[in-house]
Amino acid sequence: MKKSIRALLVILGLVSFSTQTQAQKVKVIDKSEKKKPDWVNSLAPGYIITTSSNKTLEDAKQKALVKVKEQIVSSVADNIQTSSEYFRSENTSNNNSEFKESFQTATKTRAADIPFIKGISLTNVAASYWEQLKEGDNTKFYYHMKYPFSKEQLQTLIKEYEKADKALTDQLNAILSRIPTLNNLEEMGQTVKELEALAGGFIDVDPRKDKANVGIAKLKEILRNFSIETVNNTLGEIRLVLKAGDKTVTTSRKPKVNSNCAKIVDVRNKKPEWVITYSYDECYEDPDNLIKVAFMSAYGRAKSEFFFNISAEKIDIFVNNDINISGGNDSGADVADTKCLISLTSKYATAFEIEKVILNFGKEAPIIIDGINKTFEGEGKHDLDFTISQALTKEIYSSKANPMIKGTIHYKSVKTGEKSIYKMYNQKVTTGW
Repeated sequence: MKKSIRALLVILGLVSFSTQTQAQKVKVIDKSEKKKPDWVNSLAPGYIITTSSNKTLEDAKQKALVKVKEQIVSSVADNIQTSSEYFRSENTSNNNSEFKESFQTATKTRAADIPFIKGISLTNVAASYWEQLKEGDNTKFYYHMKYPFSKEQLQTLIKEYEKADKALTDQLNAILSRIPTLNNLEEMGQTVKELEALAGGFIDVDPRKDKANVGIAKLKEILRNFSIETVNNTLGEIRLVLKAGDKTVTTSRKPKVNSNCAKIVDVRNKKPEWVITYSYDECYEDPDNLIKVAFMSAYGRAKSEFFFNISAEKIDIFVNNDINISGGNDSGADVADTKCLISLTSKYATAFEIEKVILNFGKEAPIIIDGINKTFEGEGKHDLDFTISQALTKEIYSSKANPMIKGTIHYKSVKTGEKSIYKMYNQKVTTGW
């Protein structure tokens, strides 16, 4: 028994010696005050007390200030009852601990942006104390900081936080309500960025994050899948609009426009329409002549091809059969109110109007039929018939006397009003007498 007690005393002596040896290794080589203040390493109502160490005094001081901010932020987070109306029932969540951790992290992040937190500085420090200690061959500065922070200030910060959090909710709702009214692709892209910024600040279990993501998805769908719709495509000019479903949308970004032969003259935004004008002087008559148009958005593009026919406005006709004059009121030597039939062929599909026909039988007075005003459309054959009201001398105005005649057909483009004349030389004619 005596041996056991003696052994125990030896062990205790060794421990005591080791502790004294360790204590002797730590020396205070400098300090800011002769006597360490009572508040150091203690609690003081209305204050936050922190301690930090580093190799330099300035670094230790800054670290102590950072700890002040962290403690204040944590105090705000610990005392927040709810981040918004969305979280009032979250305390019964099955993943309560996970939710609280996420909630606390998000709260601390946002609380750090409160002006009061940002305004924490050394100028507001109530008291400080530092020591320079030597531990073996190493020296360190220990900086103690006493920073004023009352319960009233905490409550003010909580209110500021909740006010800022409600502002986030209001901001989200305002953006979401604006989405149906957006009709500009650039505004949509900017709204996506705003929603992404908001969504990034919400924790995963926050329903506001889901709402923001739904809005983002809607806008991206439009920006990926908008299309080009033709308003009018005429030779030399294309008018178009951009569509997102049934909605007409606009963009300030000019489209990329090119052609395999045409020269692009102008691309103009006449909201909501885009007007593209081009010159086709250097194009041949080719069914593959086209204008390519492509619009870009932040997430997609719309493209379309517009084919054009350089003959779309051309008019050109010719007579391909005998001119036939027959019938009428026969008075013996003369015949009046005869019927004239001329078979025409149009080279192009453009609509044209016959205005006047002049027929020359040798050196005799010409037969002039004015005010015909008959319209034809389409490529190919057309029958022009009209009445010659003037009395014709059968001996002179007959195919027997003049089997070949001259004459002109006056016509114009219905679309452009451009006038043309088809001249006949040695044109065969048949008469009913």
